[in-house]
Amino acid sequence: MLKDITVLALCLNAALAGAKEAPDWITPLRDAFYGENADAAYISRLGGEVEDRAKLELSGTELYNTLSYCEFLIAKAYMSEKKEDEAERRFEQGFDYADRSVKDNPTSDGYRMMAENIAQLCTLRSTVWVMANGLKVERFAERGLEYDKRNGACAILIASRWVYAPAPFHNIRKGIDEMKKILSGSYDLGRDDYFNVYYAIAYAYNRNKQPSEMESWLEKALAVYPVNKDALNLKQGVARAVGFADSSDTHYND
Repeated sequence: MLKDITVLALCLNAALAGAKEAPDWITPLRDAFYGENADAAYISRLGGEVEDRAKLELSGTELYNTLSYCEFLIAKAYMSEKKEDEAERRFEQGFDYADRSVKDNPTSDGYRMMAENIAQLCTLRSTVWVMANGLKVERFAERGLEYDKRNGACAILIASRWVYAPAPFHNIRKGIDEMKKILSGSYDLGRDDYFNVYYAIAYAYNRNKQPSEMESWLEKALAVYPVNKDALNLKQGVARAVGFADSSDTHYND
């Protein structure tokens, strides 16, 4: 098993070398959230520092997209600690930045961030709100792919619906297939994108009560971020949906 994980890590590093990565000064924020289990207060401080630098060095669409991404990660950190009011406020701000970005100059990343923030707001708001806004996630992600067909994060958002949505709106088999197509396609994928795909497939197999398949994909996720809390919790039998439509803790292995 150790040999297999080592080989996997080497292959992953080679793949990541040619993948789309965030600017060097944004990467620590991303990796602190996904890979260090940092608390929300730390993520918020680090995100604030990145936002301050972005305001000094960037402008226009690039600035708004960066600010949206920072707010999105900060909000996710608060949501993981069940501080839902602060998470909702941050997701709203993240969406507003992305909306300003698209209005200033439509781009793939702008639409991606609109979709990301709405997807998470769907986990926090009423059923009525979700019914009115949930389909915008896929719509915005598809617009993102129209502007850049290689945007892997947009493809992940579209596939996530089938994995994470509650019954009867999910389709686990379709979700697994769509996620695997992303890995075999010509998408640009960053480190967090690889993790999100691997985790989604593991989560889907777990939801479908296929533990052996779940374990193999979970090891791939842990090869990317070895101490990621969600991945480690899934390994212990606590599956948390990290994508569209459902953020509740659910025990599927009991």
